[in-house]
Amino acid sequence: MSAFTALNVEPDEFPEDDFDNTREIQIEEALKLYQIALKLHAQGPAYFEQAAAAYEALFKSDIFKYSDSITEFARLEEHPDAGYDVGLSYSLEVDLAAIGSDGSPSTLPQVLYLAYKNHGQFIVDCLKHQIRSEGIVSDGRVRPQAELALEKFSQALARDESDTELWRRAARIGALLGSERIARYCLEAAVEVDDDPTQAVVEPANLEEGFAGMQLKEHLEVLSDNVALSHPIMAPYNEKTMSSRLKHYMDPYPFLPQHPLTVTSDETSQPSSIHLTVEVSERSWHALGDALLKACLSTPSDCAGVQIHLPGMDTDMIEIDNSSQRAENDQQTSSSPSKEVNPDPCNSSTAYADEINDDGSVDESAAQIQAEQEAMSQSRKRSQSAAGIQGTPDEENATQKRSKRIRNRDTTGPEGIPLDPNAQYKDQYLECTRADSVTFEFINTILDKLEIPNYGTVQDLQDIMSSENLANCKSPQDVAVGDLRDILNDWDETKAAALQAGNNADILASSRGSSGVGLAAFLEHSKTGLQRPSTQPPMPPADGIGKFVSVINEQWLPLQDVILEYFKAVQPSYRQNFWTEAMKYTVVQLMSSIDSALFRHLQEDVHHSRKGSIDIDVLLKSEYLGQMLFELHLDLYASITNPGSRVDLITRTMEKERVARWAMFASDLAQGRVADIEDELSLRYLWAAAFFASTTEDVSRDHVLSCWSDLQNILHDANDITIKLQNNVAMPEISASAAEREVSRLTTTDFFLNLFQSEDADPFAIIETLEPVLDPIAPDGSDDPESAVPNEDGEENSTAEVSSSVPDSLRDMWKFLQGGSASLRLFLWQRLREAYQNVGYMTKVFSCHLKSIEIIVGDLTSAAYADSATDTRQHTLLTWLKTLDDLLVKALTLALNEQTAFDAIDLVHVRSTATCLAQLSRLLHGATLFEDNVTVGSRQIPRTPVYSTHGPWGALLARLREMQVRCWALSYTILKEGMAQCRELFPTRDSDLADYMAVVHYSLGLRKMCKISNKIFLKMMKVELIRLKSVERIDDFLGQVLFDLYGLRLGVGVFELADHGCPVESLDRRTAFSISEMVIGRANQMSVKDLLKAEIRPTIEKMQQIIGAARSTPQMQHNLRNYTDYLKTSINPLRMIQASKGQVFVDSLPVSSPESPLAAKGWYFLLGMMALTKFRSQKKIAPGATDDLRVAATFFRLQLQFTSERWETWYRLAQCFDAELEEEVLWTADKLNSNRSPLVQLQRSSIHCYIMAMSTAMRGADSSFETSSKLSDMYHDFGLRVYSSSREPFAMEAFYLDDFQRHFSGAQGMYKKFAHPEMSRYRAWRYAASLFTRAAVEKPNFWFNHYMLGKCLWKMFTRGDEQEVEVDVKRPTMQMVLVAFEKAIETVPKPKDTRADPMLEPHYKLMSVVHKLVQFRILPPQEAADLLQRQPFAIRKGESIEIPTLESWKGFILESIRHVRHADKATWHHRMISRVAHILFDDNNPNVDQAVEARAELKDSMFTRTMVLNVWKPEFERPGRHCVYTERYARFMIRLLGILNDKANMELFAKRIRKRQADLYHCVEVWTECCLTYCGLIRNEGQIQSRQDEIIKAHTQEEVVSVGEMLGEWLRTPGNSHPVCAFMKEADELHKLNNKLMNQKPNPVEELIGDCFATMFVDVGINLPRPTPPAPPPVAPVVEPRQRGPMSLNNLVSNMDDTSEPPAIPVAVEAPPRPRYKSASKRDILRAAEAILTKAPEALRPIANIATRPRGSDAARAVASKSRSPAAAAAPSGDNNTSVANEEESKNNNEGDKDGESSEEGSLHDSADDESDTSDVPEPEDVEPEMTFPNLAPPRKTESPGQQCNADEAPKSEG
Repeated sequence: MSAFTALNVEPDEFPEDDFDNTREIQIEEALKLYQIALKLHAQGPAYFEQAAAAYEALFKSDIFKYSDSITEFARLEEHPDAGYDVGLSYSLEVDLAAIGSDGSPSTLPQVLYLAYKNHGQFIVDCLKHQIRSEGIVSDGRVRPQAELALEKFSQALARDESDTELWRRAARIGALLGSERIARYCLEAAVEVDDDPTQAVVEPANLEEGFAGMQLKEHLEVLSDNVALSHPIMAPYNEKTMSSRLKHYMDPYPFLPQHPLTVTSDETSQPSSIHLTVEVSERSWHALGDALLKACLSTPSDCAGVQIHLPGMDTDMIEIDNSSQRAENDQQTSSSPSKEVNPDPCNSSTAYADEINDDGSVDESAAQIQAEQEAMSQSRKRSQSAAGIQGTPDEENATQKRSKRIRNRDTTGPEGIPLDPNAQYKDQYLECTRADSVTFEFINTILDKLEIPNYGTVQDLQDIMSSENLANCKSPQDVAVGDLRDILNDWDETKAAALQAGNNADILASSRGSSGVGLAAFLEHSKTGLQRPSTQPPMPPADGIGKFVSVINEQWLPLQDVILEYFKAVQPSYRQNFWTEAMKYTVVQLMSSIDSALFRHLQEDVHHSRKGSIDIDVLLKSEYLGQMLFELHLDLYASITNPGSRVDLITRTMEKERVARWAMFASDLAQGRVADIEDELSLRYLWAAAFFASTTEDVSRDHVLSCWSDLQNILHDANDITIKLQNNVAMPEISASAAEREVSRLTTTDFFLNLFQSEDADPFAIIETLEPVLDPIAPDGSDDPESAVPNEDGEENSTAEVSSSVPDSLRDMWKFLQGGSASLRLFLWQRLREAYQNVGYMTKVFSCHLKSIEIIVGDLTSAAYADSATDTRQHTLLTWLKTLDDLLVKALTLALNEQTAFDAIDLVHVRSTATCLAQLSRLLHGATLFEDNVTVGSRQIPRTPVYSTHGPWGALLARLREMQVRCWALSYTILKEGMAQCRELFPTRDSDLADYMAVVHYSLGLRKMCKISNKIFLKMMKVELIRLKSVERIDDFLGQVLFDLYGLRLGVGVFELADHGCPVESLDRRTAFSISEMVIGRANQMSVKDLLKAEIRPTIEKMQQIIGAARSTPQMQHNLRNYTDYLKTSINPLRMIQASKGQVFVDSLPVSSPESPLAAKGWYFLLGMMALTKFRSQKKIAPGATDDLRVAATFFRLQLQFTSERWETWYRLAQCFDAELEEEVLWTADKLNSNRSPLVQLQRSSIHCYIMAMSTAMRGADSSFETSSKLSDMYHDFGLRVYSSSREPFAMEAFYLDDFQRHFSGAQGMYKKFAHPEMSRYRAWRYAASLFTRAAVEKPNFWFNHYMLGKCLWKMFTRGDEQEVEVDVKRPTMQMVLVAFEKAIETVPKPKDTRADPMLEPHYKLMSVVHKLVQFRILPPQEAADLLQRQPFAIRKGESIEIPTLESWKGFILESIRHVRHADKATWHHRMISRVAHILFDDNNPNVDQAVEARAELKDSMFTRTMVLNVWKPEFERPGRHCVYTERYARFMIRLLGILNDKANMELFAKRIRKRQADLYHCVEVWTECCLTYCGLIRNEGQIQSRQDEIIKAHTQEEVVSVGEMLGEWLRTPGNSHPVCAFMKEADELHKLNNKLMNQKPNPVEELIGDCFATMFVDVGINLPRPTPPAPPPVAPVVEPRQRGPMSLNNLVSNMDDTSEPPAIPVAVEAPPRPRYKSASKRDILRAAEAILTKAPEALRPIANIATRPRGSDAARAVASKSRSPAAAAAPSGDNNTSVANEEESKNNNEGDKDGESSEEGSLHDSADDESDTSDVPEPEDVEPEMTFPNLAPPRKTESPGQQCNADEAPKSEG
């Protein structure tokens, strides 16, 4: 059957875009099922059945049947023969499994993983519910559920093996099932144990991994799997313990039954006769002694026997004694101190370190066992690599990281060799290394010139810091660097305690009671000096220990005998080897614990030996052991009796008795010994006896001194033998020199005791006492200090002999100090420093601080320090570093703040201090390199709390960084003094100092260390760089410093600013003043426009905020008052002439205030220039704020108050006045028309400022090119100001003297007169011409100078109305005028782009001038034509044209101007349009044709069809000139409309003028002229005679009012109308529009209204029938009684006694008088006319010519609103819109006219503003039907003021 194909179905062109979304739908359905099951699971046991059903439905989904949903392990179980296929394998990572073969969504692996995991958890939760509800559940019910849960967990782990918590759960279930193999495997996977044994120790990433590690540790300890426990991954768990609070949460399922792990052993236990077994933690003598000490303290003394159990004894190892070979190796390695002994044997990294011999060989049995253990561990590993599965690479789109086990393999090479991390991070700190090299090389150059040992190279320092031992230390100075590296690298709590312990104030004798510290230093350290170990190697930790234990275990000795044998075994190492601190502590504790038993045993041995029952060798061993115990007791007694010891008295007394007992025992042994003088044991006894005598109170000092003197002689006789006892601090060295030091100590004891115990002694006495001892130069005046001063390292200068004049006591003190400790010398110098400080001698205080630094650094770089033990060196280094930190702070404070600090510092002192500071800087820089290595990762430190940056380790690093910064700063001050004393060696001293600070700053900045130590180096560098002003690149150096300190930017320099990580602090006033000169200099290097956009602008503003307003002083007020009065004075022409000679002055006083230095540098002038430039650079499209302008003027005035002779300040202040004046007249003519006084004052102020600028420039301006250019600009602006003030709209008012008359006294008495003659226009033009001439000298190519010069010459040539004698004499010639304009045309710049408009001002001006010259008959037409044809815009390509007559000239000039107009594409130059119109219209003989041509010319570009004056402001038009031009154009158009009798356009134009009166100069006059012309047009069209109202005045007021009402009623009658009514309506609207603006008397508009009413009154009103008023009723004469007054006759003749009222006498009353005739007034006529217009219907208006009637529509208005210029759209409109609104309401009544006629479009009845100013009238077919009769349409809303068109809103121009 053929397939059917639908015709209306188009086949798909891309069928491959179709895809099957069935898989996605199935995944979504499975995800919904999973969410349902999870929700039911979370709701608790009540929903477990439903949850089980939901999980069952979930696992029945199709997604679990996908091929990529089945793991490779399951596939291999189903098909064993298939093999492993990488392409089909399922990824073990969830994020990688998300991408299937068919592009399945990433939610599939997540659904699989979460489904299995949560299902397994659901099973465990069900089991938990059963256990809690039913109690103990049988194993038969628990096991199936546990197995099922484990299966689900395994399925989830197969899909994501990085879930640590899930591994722990699986391990717990495996342990529940009894499979310890599964439990161990899961725990190993949880902690991610790798196969690589070189893997570094890694801290657990989270708490779950920590729980797993601790569980695995317990598991392995039960199994005794030491090999697995020794793996690096297990190191954190072996070293630490889990908190008891956290252990509560270690079991993930605590409700499950516990199955403890037990291991049975078939080994037989020891017999019951063993009462004590000593378990030793490791194979070492120290551990054995520690175990014996613990047993001794916890075991009864009556134990039958002791068995010692060492680690590894069960392996039947065979120990080989290689003591002889080891001794040889020790002798070979003894010369190098590079091999150090670990002080803590517990930190051994391998369990079989005991089996490694000193020669590097490994015992065969140990190696075999270790290999077996490694093989066993390999068989137990079940990592992914061991299973043969390839690791999954990372994917860029992976959303989950790989497991740590897989990621750790990235750190190994292709062959399993670990990659070198240093190679990866070497490039990261290359820049820091380069900076360090530059710093070291530069400073070494300075040090070499001063003959000071330099720093060396950075590479040597890096080699020391990168090594792990002291092998790279080439000199003793490098040992301290290596020690500092070891301290930072092997940090522990002991070092932290040493860092935090101690008080620097006590060490430096700066606290109360410090004399005790000095005394302790004298008594403790000065007697023996620094402990110097010999070259003996350290004690082997386990040499012979196996054999010793075997012998002990065979003999079954009691515990005390075992300890005695232990002492005999370690006794040879006391003399031959160096003990660790832990070893010595154990020996001393054991010795003190069983002291009596030891003493008794040794006594018995000696007693038996003397009887001959014991071999002589045994006796010798007992003697050596007894001497060792005696010396150790002496050492212990000396340590607990020193002044700083806090041991109680009971312990001291007990130890004293023990020492005495052992002294007697040693004496007994020595007396019975026969030996020669060089016998070591005898010499040791003699020294110990002498030392014991010195510690006994009841022994006299003379006896002790004799003992030491005799011992010194004995040692000399014994060939100056030297015995080193490295394990005894009290007597580390037995030699003649040591004995001599003891003698010297005893002889100087009184001196130092008196010194230390006199706290309140006289400081002068202390100075006199200590200065000869510490500074031998002072007493004898020796020039060679080395001849008397001992070296700082304690070695006496053998080549120099002390002068014989020095007393013996002083010489003994020097000797004592030579052998004394650094602490004692340091204390003496600090004691001397306190005395100097008390007397206020600060330079010596500073010197003492420097000497103290020299002592400490000398001690750290001495050979004695290098020979000390490692622990001692590190402790000493930490102690001295703390002291040095305090000394550096104090010394640097004095060096920077005390001016007399270096008064007593000579060159020798400078060199010694600089040497020590160089060594100290090198030491501290080693810590910086160490931190660099840690930062970039080349050196790994353990991730433990001990190495926390917030702990002691971080505090040490922070202190070292601060010390380094302070050391750099102090070194700078010392080198600066040294360079000042050796000026001949440093010709560029300032430059070298600046470079020193720059290189150090760069090195510190790279490491973000500039902020350290309160930014002390930056602050010092700031002060120094400000002082070094003449150094090259000082701006760059200081710019970086200011950026680091305050965030200030000084602009672009040679170097870019780098972020050094310094927190920004607030700028202070002092710094702002100090950097002002540099900031001003940097700002003056760029233009002000660029300055506003530069980075330095915020800096200047911030500085001004900090500096604040200048405080006014009386002098400043005086100056300001004088300047203000000067600016208000009149303009004297004589002063203008004197200004050109520099003879104009303003009285001012010098000002002295804190801001005077700023003003002298021009700070306020700079601020004013910034504000002025900001205002002038703003694009002006509307009136804006002048705040910036006023701010600029304020700063300029402030600058003048300080410095009145800065000519540019006067010049810029004048520009401020000019800008303010421009802003006042640019947008509106209101102030020009109403308030001209402020404008006049601004002009006067500007001219006065120009006069002062010119005068001061003549006196003090320099002759640089930049100044010359500015002077040219000043001349140009001054000339332009004078010329503008002489022309409209300013009209010379600034030069008027009307308000400046002064009183004079003369022969006639007091009279008023002007103080000086007034400036005339001609003189103003001549002065302006001279200024433009000066400006053109410096800028001859600036066309505007020549252009304005030509205009001035032209005005002078035409003379205006000047009537002066010198006019004819100095009048410029015509040729001068023409040459000036031709020069302007030559220099005018050409357009850079063809699309740009050219500058047409000089071209048009030349045409205008030439045309006027031709009109004046001064220039022949032909010459004029030839001149114009030579110009660039000549017509007809400049060909010669003959112009014989004036008539032909008119056509030529019109063609020429129109040719230039053609280049004005934007029609900005309105003057050319006006000129053409005036040429077409003859003012002397006007006619209608000329008026039509002129109006057509104007309406083409200048006036719109709705009579809107639309002109633009050209670029170079002077401010205020635009409103003058608009006035002229308005008057000209009014005249043209009057000639043309165009009342319709006149009506529109009248409305425009009234609404935009602010755009016109002399707006009242223009409006008056407009009203007169408009009224004349109305009269002409309506044939209304004037003075018709005289007829009405013959009638009475009542009659006029009555006739007016009748006329209104008559006009309401249909069919009645009068043609004058419409004209009266127009006149009335004009009257409302006038709104009293035109104040002409009589008012022509009112006259017109009256004439219109009179015409209607005569024509109609008289003939209207008047209603007859009703006749009033006749009134009879009323006789009223006559009023009687007091003198009435009736009163006189009446009875005086009668009280009754007299009768009234009737009197006849006359008729009221006839009312006086009152004629109608003009007000009555207007009121009657208004009544007519109110009552009458809408009158018909005359229909204008349809061709001239403007038409418009809404569409046309919309187009017009879009095409209207921005300037016109933003122009404000007039306020007098009341009449317009009224006429809008009256338009609605026009719809009822019978004749169907409407009022004329564009009349006063319409809002013609809605039409466009620039758009054309639409065609009739484009007009909407309803708008054909606009008066029938609804009234339109009046435009808002913002929509009115403004003629002067255009770019600035000059006419």
